[in-house]
Amino acid sequence: MINQFGFVSEETFSEKMDTQNRFLAALVTAQGGALKPTSWAEIQALVRAGLHKNVFAIGDQLVCQKGSSNITWDIIGIDHDTPTDSQFTHSMTLQLHDCLPSAMLFDALEALYYAENGLVAGTYNFTIQSGYDTAYGGGKTYQFTLENDVPAGGQLTFGWSNNTQAANAKVSSYANSTSTTAIEQVTVIEGSAGTNLGTTDGNSTNVNHIHRIRYGSNNYGESAIRQFLNSNVVAGSVWTPQTKYDRPPSWNASMAGFMKDIDSDFLAVIGKTRKVTALNTVTDGGGSVTLDDKFFLLSRSEVYGSLENDIDEGSPYPYYSNYSDLSAAGTGGDSNRIKYRSGTAQTWWLRSPYSASGFYVRTVYTSGIVYYLNANHDYGVAPACNII
Repeated sequence: MINQFGFVSEETFSEKMDTQNRFLAALVTAQGGALKPTSWAEIQALVRAGLHKNVFAIGDQLVCQKGSSNITWDIIGIDHDTPTDSQFTHSMTLQLHDCLPSAMLFDALEALYYAENGLVAGTYNFTIQSGYDTAYGGGKTYQFTLENDVPAGGQLTFGWSNNTQAANAKVSSYANSTSTTAIEQVTVIEGSAGTNLGTTDGNSTNVNHIHRIRYGSNNYGESAIRQFLNSNVVAGSVWTPQTKYDRPPSWNASMAGFMKDIDSDFLAVIGKTRKVTALNTVTDGGGSVTLDDKFFLLSRSEVYGSLENDIDEGSPYPYYSNYSDLSAAGTGGDSNRIKYRSGTAQTWWLRSPYSASGFYVRTVYTSGIVYYLNANHDYGVAPACNII
């Protein structure tokens, strides 16, 4: 570990005894300030003893190695988060100072239809619900003809991009949710011939909601980005489908899990943290979900951005509230929220959904404004974690 306390290699037995004696002395005298930890294990010992608040301050930085590079973490909270493991009561929250070198999507475009029992070659139709994007063909029924069977467990996608006519989109068929090579791609026309599959309002069996068909899902618990952050496996093995409509993210074949090449001594002190995340009211019914992860994205409220749909996703971290440009929590521009990659300000992901949508995810813009963007776009990633 490299930080303001310098670098040390693995401790010998006698050095470990010296460390233990120093910690015992500090506990007896209730003085932690004299301690100068020189390894991640020592920092963890301070946290577990409750002495970290006497040694560290909000805004201090620690550095670990990821691959051949060093990455810098800001201390954003002290005893702010709740460890998943109830035997521990203390925590110290770290967040990457800058975004990761590669931008990435939150979640990929999802399937139109899940072929639970397969589909035989033939003509089919589906309806886009009334009132949805009518200027570009919403509210109509479209038909298409498959020349090849789709096996049980296969999927159909509908490539209707933004600001384009639905009639110009194509339906593609896939053998399963992990396949990236289409069985075939066919055109659609307005019409209701053939077998009706259902309506894209989320209420038809095996037909997805149009929000997620076009722009991906804002459900953090099911997201591709959450899998990436909490994975230590090689590229191609990080992502697995979480729902029957899930499709592979663009980075699936090329990126290993975030934890794959991080210092093992750093990973050893990171514990799981219990986090509440809001759910959207369009496809997920509102409310929230509680997740336990080692690495996580921050929420709207945790960056001093106020609540999402009145759901408490965690109080603001002192790093964001204590040094904010704002007089009260809000979504306006705040220079303290700006993050960079290679010296350039980046828009970066939060884990909160924009709750009135099935696909918009809360983000922090380059100006420090908290807003929302499509789940399937590539933006900066600045994960957080806790030493526990």
